[in-house]
Amino acid sequence: MIELERPREAGALLRDSLVVYRRHFWTFLALGALVVVPSELIVSGVGLEQLSSGYDDNPTFAEAAIPAVVSYLVVAPLITAICVYALQSVAAGGSPRAREALVRGFESFTPIFFAVLLAALGILLGAVLIVPGIYLFVRWYFVPQAVVLEQAHGASALRASWRLVEGAWWRTLGLIVLVNVVAVLFVFVLNAPFAAAADSADRALWALIGQIVGTSVVQPFGALYSTLLYYDLRQRRRSTDLP
Repeated sequence: MIELERPREAGALLRDSLVVYRRHFWTFLALGALVVVPSELIVSGVGLEQLSSGYDDNPTFAEAAIPAVVSYLVVAPLITAICVYALQSVAAGGSPRAREALVRGFESFTPIFFAVLLAALGILLGAVLIVPGIYLFVRWYFVPQAVVLEQAHGASALRASWRLVEGAWWRTLGLIVLVNVVAVLFVFVLNAPFAAAADSADRALWALIGQIVGTSVVQPFGALYSTLLYYDLRQRRRSTDLP
């Protein structure tokens, strides 16, 4: 059992995320894989022909950008929604209830997708000036949680995430960077043997398998971390709003 509604420092965020993830590793891995595998096979395997092509360690802009866009708009938000419901079940003293979390996550996907798409368009416009893009990315980082936990849709989800980060932008940025550094290191370690196999056999298929494995492992952990950070910020805002 884990308490959700409480503030956490960086170490506690990492520790509690890891504790929940490790205790229910196979469940969270399966939940991540159920989203990642079909997405990667369709986008990269079929669309970018990695199931049959040779290996190229210098992909074109399109080959790098298309999977990144799909990940941002579809894979990451959907896994986050699923993991939010699973985490709530764990916090209630039970198991992640994978089937229920999966069903409710997919039911939430449509409003999450449109809210994240709206945020992405704003970030893209802000990215022209670089700094505004980063600023907006942090302010709208919790749009999926706002949709799932606050039932906010569209622009309301953006406003909810915006309010949550108010007065804590730099801290939030630092904690986002922290988890992404950890994630990149894990993905690099997990992908390394598959990349070596792809290079040795000149088959992009091995690199695709490595990408599937790395993303399936790392994305659920990131979703748990970002959700605990959401609760951390919400609790801090409530405490400062008290008279």
